[in-house]
Amino acid sequence: MNRTVLAACGLTPVAAFGLMAMILAGPLTPIKFDVGGAASMLNPYFSQNWQLFAPDPVSDERGVIARFECDGEATSWTDITSRAIARTQASRFFPPRESRIVSNAVLQRFAQDDLTKRLSEKHKAELAPPERRVRHEAEQVLARYAALTVGCGREAQQPTAVQLRYVTKPLPPWSQRGTASRGASLSTFDSEWIQL
Repeated sequence: MNRTVLAACGLTPVAAFGLMAMILAGPLTPIKFDVGGAASMLNPYFSQNWQLFAPDPVSDERGVIARFECDGEATSWTDITSRAIARTQASRFFPPRESRIVSNAVLQRFAQDDLTKRLSEKHKAELAPPERRVRHEAEQVLARYAALTVGCGREAQQPTAVQLRYVTKPLPPWSQRGTASRGASLSTFDSEWIQL
């Protein structure tokens, strides 16, 4: 009798943990809303990301380079994405989350609601002016981050404006990962000068 009770007491947390993991990893359902609070205790360490699978898998790599206006002259372009990633990879045990500033701002800059996009194309009119505000805020974040981390190169001098260049490289589809050419063409998009 004691062994049965001990086994039941030991297996109950394991079964509850497994059930919460399945609920959290599954699609959006009413059950997920009902027990979401209890299942969210898994989030800091065991969160699930469906971005690889659906509905919109990652199909390109994006990065940002920036140049600065210092003393009325434009500097050369500097890669700010690689700098943030290098800082993250320099410490494997306690990495800084600095690269998330860049990646989140780039995602925010180019995010577009599918329904709004379809309606805009159908009616040949822009339906969502708030998107312009969100894009502007994302560019402001990237410009301030670039100015703080790179700047003019001299401590006493701060840049007065920043121009961003978004670099995009398409990734081959998963079915062609071994046969696709490695020399995919890069596309770039330059922002206006952003005053600081």
